[in-house]
Amino acid sequence: MLMMLLLLAAGITLLLLGGQLLVDGAVVIARRIGVSTLVIGLTIVAFGTSAPELALNVVAATNGETGLAFGNVVGSNTANIGLVIGLSALVAPLLVSSRIIRLELPWLMVVTTLFLLLTWLPPGVDDAPGYNRIDGVILVLAVVVLAFHWYRVGRREEDDPLTQEAAPDAGDAGWLGRSSWLCWIALLVGLGMLVAGGKAAEVGAIGIAKALQVDEVLIGLTIVAVATTLPEIATCVIAARKGQPDLAVGTVVGSNLFNIVLVMGITSIVHPVPVPETGGWWALGSMLAFTLLLWPLALSRRNIGRLEGCMLLLLYVVAIGGAVWIESDRPSEPEAAMRTGLDVRSDRQIVVVDHP
Repeated sequence: MLMMLLLLAAGITLLLLGGQLLVDGAVVIARRIGVSTLVIGLTIVAFGTSAPELALNVVAATNGETGLAFGNVVGSNTANIGLVIGLSALVAPLLVSSRIIRLELPWLMVVTTLFLLLTWLPPGVDDAPGYNRIDGVILVLAVVVLAFHWYRVGRREEDDPLTQEAAPDAGDAGWLGRSSWLCWIALLVGLGMLVAGGKAAEVGAIGIAKALQVDEVLIGLTIVAVATTLPEIATCVIAARKGQPDLAVGTVVGSNLFNIVLVMGITSIVHPVPVPETGGWWALGSMLAFTLLLWPLALSRRNIGRLEGCMLLLLYVVAIGGAVWIESDRPSEPEAAMRTGLDVRSDRQIVVVDHP
């Protein structure tokens, strides 16, 4: 158990460091070829916050651990709103003045609703609700549409507060600005760390799930989802402290969109992802509910104060508590086998004879 925890911690660390290196290298390369700061902020940086989830999910999907992949995406989106926005609002009230964000929030709600509807569209996964390779292609194609949409909106809204807040962060070259080859090295090393970190985190998470005798989807919804959300937590809390509420909310909106269309899209192409029977629908419902809680921001300039932040954190605890309760109420393998009359070790039909 201790070894699995250390392996998970090491994997998450590699994921976070690798994602940061990847973003730093990609930002400088994009600047050198003439990409605008706003486009960098809306695409590359937003993708970078989802890079840990993507790396972990690809590794998990390759190994057939679809429950972990599902829990990571849905759990990360729930944590981004309940945990990240909640903590940021406690640091400083979030008053969103960006027209870009108010335009993107309805898109997030539409994409989230579509994400739920795709589970019911045929053929599903083995005649059960889930995301097959066709769904994955649809989601990945949506990335192209969103990227083009963001580019056009960004060009029209050059005076938007989000543009002014994102410019210093996206334009900081740091030590990588000294040489072009350093940027490419950082990008390649970041990719390598993401792959290694994804494998280590996947092995550690599955090991913990087996040691605790729980489904891997619960580990994905809780430990892994919160750990891979650390970049968003750091970015949003720092932005709130600096008085940049648009950047904090924009990071969450962009990350959630990328998690759905890119991370789950690529994951479904690598390996179809069924909706887990245990806790899957609760997790999807929680994600949709938290997304709808952002609706007032799209309709007005209403701020998210400390009271709302506390409510978001409390609701997040309730959502995670519900997932844990559903998992704890699930019968263990021996109990399930007794109910169905199957031998756990050999899956052979057994006959129970009641002797007097």
